[in-house]
Amino acid sequence: MSFFTVISLIVIFALAMLLLWREGIFEDKPLLVCALVLCAAAMVIRANYFSIESDDYTAFLAPWTQFFRDNGGFKALAFFPGNYNPPYMYFLAAFSYFDIPELYMIKALSVLFDVLLAWSCLKLLSLYTDSKARLLGVFLAVLYLPTVVANGAYWAQCDSIYAFFGIYALYLGMSGRGVGAMISLAACLAFKLQAVFVIPVFFILLLAGRIKWRQLLVFPAAYVVFMLPAVIAGAPLWDTLTLYFSQAGTVGDAMNYNAPSFTSMFSWSGDTSGSARSLIIAAFLLVAAVYAAAILLRKRLGDRVILGFALILAMGIPYLLPHMHDRYFFIPGVLALVLAASDLRFAPVPVFAELASLHCYYAYFTRYYLVQPRYGGELMLASLLLCIAYTAVYARKLRNFEINP
Repeated sequence: MSFFTVISLIVIFALAMLLLWREGIFEDKPLLVCALVLCAAAMVIRANYFSIESDDYTAFLAPWTQFFRDNGGFKALAFFPGNYNPPYMYFLAAFSYFDIPELYMIKALSVLFDVLLAWSCLKLLSLYTDSKARLLGVFLAVLYLPTVVANGAYWAQCDSIYAFFGIYALYLGMSGRGVGAMISLAACLAFKLQAVFVIPVFFILLLAGRIKWRQLLVFPAAYVVFMLPAVIAGAPLWDTLTLYFSQAGTVGDAMNYNAPSFTSMFSWSGDTSGSARSLIIAAFLLVAAVYAAAILLRKRLGDRVILGFALILAMGIPYLLPHMHDRYFFIPGVLALVLAASDLRFAPVPVFAELASLHCYYAYFTRYYLVQPRYGGELMLASLLLCIAYTAVYARKLRNFEINP
């Protein structure tokens, strides 16, 4: 284990303790001991994976960092490689200045945002409960969620970054802090296009009066600011702002890329363009149906109903769309933990979602499916249906509703 790994994980552990202390978790000594032991163990678990080089790291992340190292660091942002949006490339450009293996720096960055992601879920849950035990529970659950551990510490991916900004934006929006929500949401989109699965719920926040129409203007302005360092370095402004559109043709034409979605439940062959169009229409119809329900229920849009709608959208859109990948269910998998912690009767939601995603992660790492791919789609569908049930329960205020998993 490298010296950098040890120091970086100690610093990240200290940050986790600081965040929990500020939330008042340490006022209860048993919770303090639990937090110290389990957060430290979460760092140790991650440390064991820091030396593993995934295919994505060797094929993309390492060459990209070396590109910055060979071409003047931040100066190379004018013609940065790869298909990631500029904000993540800022980190790789910064890493190129240090004589430390980029593998460790990339993974430390992801683990840092694992902690921030756990904190954002704690903040979101605080809208539903004052229980310090539950708040610590969801914080630790995020840190120990197998897909979260695997995504950053093992795979060297960065989904915890955009997920943190997306969930924190939802928390700020539901708390009535529209400007902060728009800035955080812009950061979410700046890091990953998968933010489009989260963005639709903000129309519901508009209906609920949590954010104002004029505050929406902050979103594009903030997005432009996040792109400015690349533009200042010499990258074309328009090309930088529209990078996602230029990548639209690189998605691929396979109906499923190892995702636990609807398309995993069927075999596809021949010309699938018609089926793909039908599923895209179905995804739009899902959004329309959620919006119609939100308009009808606009006087009942409490925090729990909004959370339910957020999960239906974040989970349902990638579930219906074609060409989805295994990591596209990262946010709904984490957000499901908040839903379950807000009402323990719905504990099966994150269990089903995690099993569905973990099944696909395992297949990617080993090139072998433990069970047929369709089981992932079926588990995610079960999770989605339970999210719909959760929303219906709180929209109707049925307090005696019970689930027997």
